[in-house]
Amino acid sequence: MSDPILPPLIYEDQIPPAFDRLDHGILHEFIGMYLRVAYEAAYEDFRKRLGDEALKPGYFTILTLIVHNPRITQTQIGLASQRDKSNVTNALRWMEDNGLIVRHLSIRDRRTHMCVATQDGIEMQARMQAKAALHLQALNDAIGPERRTEFVRTLKDLIGALRKGQD
Repeated sequence: MSDPILPPLIYEDQIPPAFDRLDHGILHEFIGMYLRVAYEAAYEDFRKRLGDEALKPGYFTILTLIVHNPRITQTQIGLASQRDKSNVTNALRWMEDNGLIVRHLSIRDRRTHMCVATQDGIEMQARMQAKAALHLQALNDAIGPERRTEFVRTLKDLIGALRKGQD
């Protein structure tokens, strides 16, 4: 029995519009759409270059901070990586469960967890960093050396302005 609210499918002898003639309406003005597509392309390039053992980019960021800053606190990681507490906590829990880091309670403040990379974590981060350098070079090549500084400044300005608007 057909649904009384939805009309039945009607098959027409029509062709869809040509892709290159699609009307995107306001979408061409949405910078966020381009940022999302650029992020997805960058994420896929990162994943391909780092291969099967690749951590998510956010986890790589956190592990790099821990390797380079032994005894860094979870709060410092969140601020430095610009990630919220729940994302940092999940990443740290996963890294600890997989033997990449250990967390220590501070004697001075037992609410504070300090993170230290294990030898496995240090080695994984080094392998990933070598491959990530190729990803970074691909991004820099795509942007171009003459535009890179301004591009990064524009992204930082955008982040700052949007976060300020959320307060």
